[in-house]
Amino acid sequence: MTESPFPEEEKLYGVLDPNIRRVCLGDYEFDTWYGNAVYFAPDESTLGYEYSNRHLTKRASRKPATTSFWLDTLYLCDQCFKYSDKKIEIDAHRAACAYRARAPGKVLYRGAGYEVRRVRGCKHPLFCQNLSLFGKLFLDNKSVFFSVETFEFYVVYGYDGESMLPMGFFSKELLAWEDNNLACIVVFPPFQRRRLGTLLIEFSYALSCSEGRVSGPELPLSQFGRVAYVAHWCKVLARAFMRGAFKDAVKVKMAQVSTVTGLRYDDALMALRHMGAIEGREVLRGNIEKWVEENRINLEGSVLEEGGLVVY
Repeated sequence: MTESPFPEEEKLYGVLDPNIRRVCLGDYEFDTWYGNAVYFAPDESTLGYEYSNRHLTKRASRKPATTSFWLDTLYLCDQCFKYSDKKIEIDAHRAACAYRARAPGKVLYRGAGYEVRRVRGCKHPLFCQNLSLFGKLFLDNKSVFFSVETFEFYVVYGYDGESMLPMGFFSKELLAWEDNNLACIVVFPPFQRRRLGTLLIEFSYALSCSEGRVSGPELPLSQFGRVAYVAHWCKVLARAFMRGAFKDAVKVKMAQVSTVTGLRYDDALMALRHMGAIEGREVLRGNIEKWVEENRINLEGSVLEEGGLVVY
């Protein structure tokens, strides 16, 4: 992640309590989960984009009556994530937002009702910065992106009524030392419980496999990220051992598991331990089957639709 322009506030980014009470994203209004000091100038009351405006007339602090919040409501465009503390400004912008007619980036996956677009930070820096700022309100263990040129953002779009809206994303660092396929992932609150997190995780691995890479997410994982990824890894392994490449194998080495499933060695090992299916270097097939039965795991299919990944 990149360096903060406010070094003295760096300690706030991962632990700050919500400093914006609510956000209004297009027609949706909902509470924030975590704080984000980067939206603000150092006076903790003026939004950063206003503070840097030469024509800004300094106003009294806009902190609401409750002192736990720096701002009561933040208004955002539901296409480009441009933001303001004035609803009238965002309403006027939404009506003319260029991304409403044409979303940024290139479609890499298209399924029934959803698509994933790759948006490169070097080509759409303002969109990616605003997307990152917004995502931080719902992530507890990631820093905010400033130099987005070295990142790609994979944004899931879905239909909400007749409109196609961005509903979540994951980012990927292009110059990472580790061979990660994902830096951070978030699905926005109004669009959760649609299995979009699973879709993005499966897509990230499908993309890695299309590139011939064994890969995985950047560590450490957040609490919610760990739950989602362990569930995904366990299902992938259960499928491989009960219905896939290892169904009839007598002995399977962990190196083979990693190569065939596309999961990193340590990630696969963590999942097998979670299922109680590893003893020394031996995979206990019976314990995998028992775990699947006890947890009523459905091994059928994938959230990604067959043929949905666009070759590029």
